[in-house]
Amino acid sequence: MEIKTKTKKAGVLLTVISAAAIILGGLFVSGVFGSEEVVDHLFVDATYLLKTSETNASVNVTCTLYLTNLWTKESGTIKTIAYVMETSDNLAVFKNTATIGKIMADSTDEIELPLVLSNNSYKVDILVFENEKLVTKGVVTISAYSRIIYDEFSHKEKQVWDISSTAEGFQQVH
Repeated sequence: MEIKTKTKKAGVLLTVISAAAIILGGLFVSGVFGSEEVVDHLFVDATYLLKTSETNASVNVTCTLYLTNLWTKESGTIKTIAYVMETSDNLAVFKNTATIGKIMADSTDEIELPLVLSNNSYKVDILVFENEKLVTKGVVTISAYSRIIYDEFSHKEKQVWDISSTAEGFQQVH
């Protein structure tokens, strides 16, 4: 009888150890433990708009992104695509692609996307690709409206552009 009890205890202990090994092995394989790779390593830290030129019909702006590589190794090849869409109908009216190459480890690169705007409000969808894979995306909303003012120095009317923007944040794509 004593042998049967010892055999049962050994069987239960072996079952518990096997179950623990399977669970821990699954956690290591899934990356909960032991994974040193940072999946989300590219982040857009800031966006800025710079007016570069204007005409009566349109205004040219450069949307500048600051993209940081948090890895301790160089990133893959980075490409950005910006779609400028009129908010009234959500159709793209302009597309710009910029390929910047690789970003060094633990560093930030500046990406400039020239955009052409006219009297309207826009949603600019910005997509960031690494090695042809979409890794992050975000939205910048821009309003660009011209108005006529009276210039006291020249005693003439002139057109000026009022531009405002807000970044709605960037998110990682998996």
